[in-house]
Amino acid sequence: MTLTQHAQKRKQQRGFSSSSLDMILKYGTQRVAPGGAIEVLLSRREHKRVTEELKKAIQQLERAKNGHLIVKDGIIVTIYK
Repeated sequence: MTLTQHAQKRKQQRGFSSSSLDMILKYGTQRVAPGGAIEVLLSRREHKRVTEELKKAIQQLERAKNGHLIVKDGIIVTIYK
């Protein structure tokens, strides 16, 4: 997303990285702000919820590590490690 010069300056002053902004945009809650803008907020509650979801995803990824699927015509034939 493009930043205004003002937003770029505030990003630098407040220690936000580009990936932090991406996370806020991806996981934050939107609400109407003055002037027809949209405010995106990653609240403590949302942060906790997303953190738990990502922890579960990491656990699932660990279990899937080195997993192999044999697929033919869109059908899984066998699975092994």
